[in-house]
Amino acid sequence: MQAIDFHGIGIIKLRQTGNIKYLTLRMAPGRGVWVNVPRGVSGAQVARFIDANKEWLTKNLPKIQIHDNELSDNAGTDTNANTGTDTNGGKLVKTKLHTLQVEQTKEKKPFYQLKDRLVTVFIPENTDKKGRDIILKNFSLILYRKECDILLPERVKEFAGKFGFNYKKLSFRNNVSNWGSCTYDNKISLNINLMRVPDEVIDYVIIHELCHTVEKNHSPRFWKLVEERCPDYKRKRAELKKYSCRL
Repeated sequence: MQAIDFHGIGIIKLRQTGNIKYLTLRMAPGRGVWVNVPRGVSGAQVARFIDANKEWLTKNLPKIQIHDNELSDNAGTDTNANTGTDTNGGKLVKTKLHTLQVEQTKEKKPFYQLKDRLVTVFIPENTDKKGRDIILKNFSLILYRKECDILLPERVKEFAGKFGFNYKKLSFRNNVSNWGSCTYDNKISLNINLMRVPDEVIDYVIIHELCHTVEKNHSPRFWKLVEERCPDYKRKRAELKKYSCRL
């Protein structure tokens, strides 16, 4: 993968495949910053695109840098990304923006401590496995909701502006039956468990729900609209089916 050193930002990777149709900018903990580049787009066009989004980059880059630094500090530890349910004492669980550590305590009630992006959940000793799972599940859901509040509003706003969609309100819920929904008056709700799936799949869900602001059902016209905005949606939809929308 090619990369450029952009002044004031640092290394930005360039991802170019045949199915990319739009210039898009992405960043993620552990992966850095990259631009999806369609065929035929020149280096000068990419540079102008990055420069146009420099303010957004400057604002959001520290979020993943903090997370990356923590992961580097904890290199070599046993980790379990995406599940959010590892309750073995001392082990680390990686989320989109945080590192979650579970420890035992002599206190009678569970509590947590937050230091930068490292979250330590203290679970009373002698708590059985079922009890530990419940405590950590409930805390993980709180953490996922906070990360949704940080990461997703700008993504939804970006796609809505890019593709000409209008939505009235955005909310986050712990849905048990779907990944997202859109009401008839264009209020979008996204599942907080999206924080457990890959970023590109989250983008598909966002585009899916934004398309419902135009087409309220899953008719052929709806899927055509989705495909125009997300050409490889079938692959991402298949990937999404590997995950449960409930923790």
